[in-house]
Amino acid sequence: MEVVARFFQDGGHWMYPIAAVSALSFAVVFERAIYYYIHCRINAKALLTQITRFVRNNEPEKACQLCAKMKNPLASVLESAVWHFMQNEPDQEVQNSVDEVALRELPRIQRRTHYLSLFANISTLLGLLGTIFGLQQAFGALAAADAAEKSTVLAQGIAIAMNTTAMGLIVAIPCMVFYSVLGAKSNALIEEIDESSVRLLNFLYAQRRS
Repeated sequence: MEVVARFFQDGGHWMYPIAAVSALSFAVVFERAIYYYIHCRINAKALLTQITRFVRNNEPEKACQLCAKMKNPLASVLESAVWHFMQNEPDQEVQNSVDEVALRELPRIQRRTHYLSLFANISTLLGLLGTIFGLQQAFGALAAADAAEKSTVLAQGIAIAMNTTAMGLIVAIPCMVFYSVLGAKSNALIEEIDESSVRLLNFLYAQRRS
C-alpha cells in the first residue's frame, strides 16, 4: 500500500481525475456484471420447453405466471407472446406485441456498457495531459532552478509525467477488456432473446393452425 500511495502522490494532481474515472468504470462494470450474470441468468432452452409444454396442455396461463416470476428480459418477451396468444389475437398482433416488448427490454441490456470505452479514452487522455504538464513543469522549473537543484526538479517533473501516463493506461486497459467482455455478453443475451422468441412464435402459430 505504501508503494501505491507513493506512486499516487508522485503523480501529482492529475492522478485524482484519473482515479475518479477509475471509480466510475468500476461502478459500471460491477452493475453490468450483476445485471448480466445474476439478473439475466436463465436457461433459455429449459424455459422454452416449460412454456411449450404448458401451451400443449392448454395451460398457457401457467406459462405466463412462470415468466412473470422470473422478471428478466427474455421472460418478459416470451410472456408477451403467450399472453397475446391467449387473447386469440391475429398472428401479426402477437408479433407486434413481442416486437414492442423487445424494443423496451433490449436497450436495457446494452445500457451503460458504451461508457467503458469512453472512460478508457478519457483516462488515456488525462494521463497524456498529465504527462504534458509534468514535462512543462520540469523544464520550466529547470530553467529557473539552481545548478544543485536541477536534477531534483527534473526528476520530480519526469515522475509526474510518467506516473500519470502509467495511471491512465492502468485504468484504460481494464476498461477496454471489460468493454469487450460485457459487450460480447450483451450481444449473446440479445441473440438468445431473438432466437427464443422466434422459436416460441413459430410454435404458437403452429398450435393455432393445428
